[in-house]
Amino acid sequence: MTEIWRRRHAARAVLTLIAVSAVMAVAAAQADRAFVFSRVCNVLPGGKAEADRLARDMVTLVNERYPGAELTTQTGRWMTGFQSLEVPVDQIRFTEQHPDQTSREDFNMILLGDEEFVALQRRVADVVDAATCTESRFRVPS
Repeated sequence: MTEIWRRRHAARAVLTLIAVSAVMAVAAAQADRAFVFSRVCNVLPGGKAEADRLARDMVTLVNERYPGAELTTQTGRWMTGFQSLEVPVDQIRFTEQHPDQTSREDFNMILLGDEEFVALQRRVADVVDAATCTESRFRVPS
């Protein structure tokens, strides 16, 4: 009876270690997955062509000056709280990918120190309705 008890106890201990290892591996994998930050704003009427051009200019500037940065822009229509099926509006989406929140904040501080980028941001502000901007943050799926 004692031998059976020892074997069961040993088996439970091994299963517990396996379960703990699996949980730790999942937690580590989640910690390694990058964050995606996305902002969608309505484009003002008549501003789609300018929004498209400014979006391309912004991505080009970031890619040239900050290799490794992951900034994308796209125009289209997304179902945000400021989009209507009856009267759809054009929208622009800005997406950044960073390993963590601190990296995002650091990158944004760098961009705010870049006069040409800030000038592009000001021009974007002329073609979007800032009151309609919505932000989301999520982890990159593994």
